[in-house]
Amino acid sequence: MDALVISRTEQLERIKTWQIAFTDHETGIHRTVQDLLWNFAAFQTSAEIVRRAVAEEGREPALNQMFFDLIAEGYWSNLLLGTRRLLDKSSLAGPKGVYSIRSVVKDVKCCQTWLNRKVYVESVHNAQYDIRPLEQQHLSEMRAKGGPVWGSNEITKSQAAHNYFDALSGVSQNARTPEDRIDSDIFDRIESRLSKLDRISEYTSSHIAHAGNRESRIGKTLEDFNLVEARETLKQIKEVTGFVGLWFANEGGAGLATYIGNQFEGLDQPMIPTDEISSLEERWQALDREIADWSIGATNL
Repeated sequence: MDALVISRTEQLERIKTWQIAFTDHETGIHRTVQDLLWNFAAFQTSAEIVRRAVAEEGREPALNQMFFDLIAEGYWSNLLLGTRRLLDKSSLAGPKGVYSIRSVVKDVKCCQTWLNRKVYVESVHNAQYDIRPLEQQHLSEMRAKGGPVWGSNEITKSQAAHNYFDALSGVSQNARTPEDRIDSDIFDRIESRLSKLDRISEYTSSHIAHAGNRESRIGKTLEDFNLVEARETLKQIKEVTGFVGLWFANEGGAGLATYIGNQFEGLDQPMIPTDEISSLEERWQALDREIADWSIGATNL
């Protein structure tokens, strides 16, 4: 689609797509970030349980090693895949489109020619471009009452939208015009932040998402990638996602979800009574025998 000649209706549809990219319940950006943050907090809690058990001499293991290894492997794979999704360089729209930070930023950048201050304030933030009538109305109400009155939320919303665009365009408040445009340097600075995480995306593509061979894995490593680096990665993702979501789609950032219930329920109880361990062992042996039978010969193909 040629961003130079699209109609007003098409402009609104384009902006709506940016917003949906963040709010889609299945693969939206906010959903992905929220899941990553929740899993990070949950895994930190699991690691702390193990740490405390190890620190207390003579205490029984707080978490079975098999279970913890399963949790850990799932956590790291989830973190790396989620980060890769958010860094995806594919297009936003179309049958092969993706909801990623880059796909939204790239689409916004393509719309610089028509995404001027007026369109931004009115269509992205759904605010009134000229707030002088609102301010005049507010002043008249104050005079009529003879004292302070509650100001309209529309004034605050419009002021915020204009302030955002001041920063995006590099235009001062006193020099504003409806035709102001977003400074391309904004997109370069966003990409600069995201590119610092590309090694995670490259590693994930060659080691997890795809069965990379020896050659495709060369130079793509994540040595010593630990919870400290995971925290910094998530911090970077949340900051950039929050900025892009609010400033380009009028959608606030994702945070740590509020759990409906008690996320610590059952942590003070054993996973299974001691006298039932033998039955688990029997089941394990049965699985071992079953898996051993999963084989075929040429005649069975």
